[in-house]
Formats: sequence, C-alpha cells, structure tokens
Amino acid sequence: MRKTTSHLPPAPTVFPEAAAFWEAATQGRLLVKRCEACGRNYYYPRPNCPFCGRGDTHWLPTSGRGTVYSFSIVRGAPRPTAMAVVELPEGPRLTTAIVDSDVHALQIGDAVQVRFDPSDGGPPLPVFTTTAAEQARAYARQALAASQEAHRPPDHTSAPLQAAAVVGAGTMGIGITLALLAAGLRVCLIDNSQDNLQRAVERVRSTLDEQRTKGRVTDAQCDAQMAALRTSREMQDIASADVVIEAVWEQLALKQQVFAQIDTHARPGALLGTNTSTLDIDRIAGATRRPEAVIGLHFFSPAHVMKLLEVVRGPRTDEASVASARELGRRLGKVAVVVGVCDGFVGNRLMMARERQAGRLLLEGASPQQVDRVLREFGLPMGTFELQDMAGGIELSYRRRQETGQQDWLMDRLYEAGRTGLRAGRGYYRYEAGQRTPLPDPEVLQLIVQAAARAGIARARMADADVCERLILPMVNEGAKLVAERIVPRASDIDVVWQHGYGWPAWKGGPMYYADRLGLGHVRDRLRTLHRQHGDAYRPADLIERLADAGGRLCETDGA
Repeated sequence: MRKTTSHLPPAPTVFPEAAAFWEAATQGRLLVKRCEACGRNYYYPRPNCPFCGRGDTHWLPTSGRGTVYSFSIVRGAPRPTAMAVVELPEGPRLTTAIVDSDVHALQIGDAVQVRFDPSDGGPPLPVFTTTAAEQARAYARQALAASQEAHRPPDHTSAPLQAAAVVGAGTMGIGITLALLAAGLRVCLIDNSQDNLQRAVERVRSTLDEQRTKGRVTDAQCDAQMAALRTSREMQDIASADVVIEAVWEQLALKQQVFAQIDTHARPGALLGTNTSTLDIDRIAGATRRPEAVIGLHFFSPAHVMKLLEVVRGPRTDEASVASARELGRRLGKVAVVVGVCDGFVGNRLMMARERQAGRLLLEGASPQQVDRVLREFGLPMGTFELQDMAGGIELSYRRRQETGQQDWLMDRLYEAGRTGLRAGRGYYRYEAGQRTPLPDPEVLQLIVQAAARAGIARARMADADVCERLILPMVNEGAKLVAERIVPRASDIDVVWQHGYGWPAWKGGPMYYADRLGLGHVRDRLRTLHRQHGDAYRPADLIERLADAGGRLCETDGA
C-alpha cells in the first residue's frame, strides 16, 4: 500500500520558533524538539513533529553530549575536521562536524560535546569536539596557570623597564625590536653594518605599515613606535638601556666577544639577555664581570608574533634578573617559562631528538613528504622538513657541524648543492618562484637513496603509525629526562613550551600529557621494543621506567 503524507502540514519556509534555538545557542546550549503526542524528540526547528505530524511540541534542553555514530575525515581542512553523524542520548541523530580534536584517532562511539562556533555575521554554528579534546584543553589551561604562577619571587620588585638595546640587526634582532617597540619601550638597535641597520629600519617600517593597513595599530601608534627606534654602530650607545638583548649568530665565541663589549658599556643593574637557542648561558656569562645579570631570553621566530619566551636561568643568574626577565615577558605579552641550562633548553632539546629520528627515517625508507604529513595529521602545524626549509635549518646544521666536526652526508650534499631552504627555492623540497608551497623533488629522493646505500641501510616502505611513533616517543623520552635533570620544575612546563612555542595543539595537551594518556606502561614497553630494534636513542628514561612500575603520571611529577 502506498504511503501518504497528506496528514502532515507542508514544511514551512520560515520557522517562527527557531528564535528560541538560536538564543540558547548564544548561551552554549543545544535544544531539540519534543513531541508530547508520540513522545519522540527531533532536531528540526519546525512546530509539527516529523514522525506523527502533531503540533503539540516544545523545546527541550539537551546535555550537549553525544557519541559518534559515523564519521569521515576532511583531509586538507585548515583545522582538524571530520564530518559526522552524532547520536544524542535524548534520541536524535544529527549531521554535524567534529573539529579541533584528534580526528585521526576518532572511533565510532567516542564521546563528544557540543560547542557553538561564531559564523561570518550569522548565528553561532553548532559543532562538536571530543570529550578527550576538552579534557586536554582544560589541562592546558591549568598547566599554563601553574607555569605563570611559579617563579614569582615575592621579595624582588623589578625596576620599570623603559629603554632597551638589541645587538644584532638580523631576522631575530628585527623581530625582537618590533616586540619591544609594540610594548612601548624605547629601542636602540646596534649592528656593525650600516647596511644591516638600514635594512632593519626598512623592515620595521614595512611591518608597522602592514599592521596599520590591517587595523592592528593606529597611525599615531605607528608613528610613535618609529620615533622610539634609533640605530647605532657603536656599542657605547647601549649605556642607557634597562635591558640589553644580544641577537647575533649562534656561535659561542662570537657571543662571548659581544658580551665582553656589552659588559663594558651597559649600565650597572641592566639585565643582560642572550637570545641563544642552544648554547650554555654560563659560558656566555663568563665573558662578563656580572654573570648574575646574564640570562637567556630565547625568543621564537618571528619574535614579534610568537607567544613563547624561554627564560633560561644560568647557574649564576640571580633572582632579581629572573624577576626582571619575567617582567619583560609580561610587558611583551609573552608566555615566559623559566628553564635551566642544557643543550637546546626545553623546546629545542625535544625538537632535536625528533629531528635526529626524522633523518634516520629517511634512510630507512620514509620520504620528507611522509614524515611531514604524519606530523601534521598528528596535530602539529608543520612537519620537520617543511620547518627546516622555512627556518634555514640545512645551513644552520651545516655551520654547527663545521664547529663540532660532526658529519651528515645527506645534509652536507644538500648544502653544497645550494639547497638551503625556502629562500633558495629548494631544500628538502622545491618551491616555485614567489610561492611557499613545498613540492616533492626527485633530486632529493636520489640523494636520500645514495645516503642510505652509503650507510648500508636497505630502504623499505614504512607504515604511517610506525613513523609517528618513532618521531613522537623520543620527544616524550627526552622530556622525562628534562624533568629528572631538573631543567624544568614540573613536567607540565614542557607542555606549555610546546603549545606556545611550537604549535602543539591544546586539544592534545602536550608531549607529557600525551604520554600520560597513552599510559606510561605502554610508552615504556614501546620504547623498550624500539630500543632493541633501533638502538640507544629509544632507551627508556629512568623516570619513565620508575613511573610505569608505580602506575604514576608525568604530569603529576615535579623536577624540583
């Protein structure tokens, strides 16, 4: 018998009762319709029940929670996204999107909760995120609060910072100068090259003009910042600065030479900061007669944009200098995390552990594209080799090895071939003129194959899951060592550094939180297996062994 819908009223083109739905949405609440006649709920803002056609309906608040009924990952989306059907405990299933979650680990039945994202001029849009992602975000907020509350000595009051000097007019020096100007400080930019100074001033002006065009600064603010900038080739012009920040090439002997000059001309009581990303602060401080005033101020590039500031306390740095550095971070709007001295400090030490394994994976069978895609799908904003191309990592690595005597056949060949990264138009990838999109290059693959043959390694296809594990677990392992070495006062500080300096997503908490979610017993067992297969780079840290045996968690562990 043919079904008829003659008893149902026509679907209205306007839903008069939808206003209640959108009003609740602005308050973060999800409503569904309840039919008293048939006792069923539905997700349509229409007055008549789609099941029985009766009009005895009303809005019903929901818990805002549900489970994943089905989903499909949207690849290439600007943020992690899966189109999904979510089943509410109140009954309805609705087609929606799951966003800002670990969609590549999504499973049928996973718990999700609603949130309402703003739209372009319209009402807020209901989307869902996983409960696990919300828990990670809550942890991230707590970790940040704990980090910022720590190292706040009550008996040291920092003198107001009004004037700064930056030594070195390269990329980092310009970025630091922009950050200081935006914070209202007067800045003297020092460099021994007039050409460098002229380029720096032009770069500062063009950046401010761009910000003005975008409405981020007013004409008056732009003019005031330019007026607060002066340049000089003479080190003696740092004499009035409250803080002096060195931003020259990452070479110990050069930085020691610069700090000896800074020590001669900086006023008593000035904070002396080095922007080194890896070098021993104490050896730099040893070039001065006031090592207690020397501190690491590791800005992240671009320094006027990135939120993280690693404040590196040397063994002779006093509390007054730490307090001044934290105050500077506050003035600059940075997330200032106090760390101790070691190779790479916190952020780069984990990064270097990952990069060493990324290079090894190339020899064993992975490609730069696979490594980078795996890291992006894991949730990071950029892959290892994309990042190296963008930051000039091939040249930096080559120069560092010239000082240490270490060798890397593949990276040396890339450097000698002029493949130094994005600016050169080719590195691990090739780049079209004026474009930043990395494109695979057969020439690089040929060099990788040659490097593997020279090392006696038979390349083979690698699964994405294996690539991911071998990239991420060394970071976790290195983080545990940092805690044990008391480079950080708490494991969660490592997560704060990686969230705000390297783009680790808040919905994944951080490397230490991620390890806790996996379970340290599982992490320990996988590291042991990888250690047997691939050597000492995967030997489990003593702290992971102890916590795994005790059923403990990294994020509940203090390093001090």
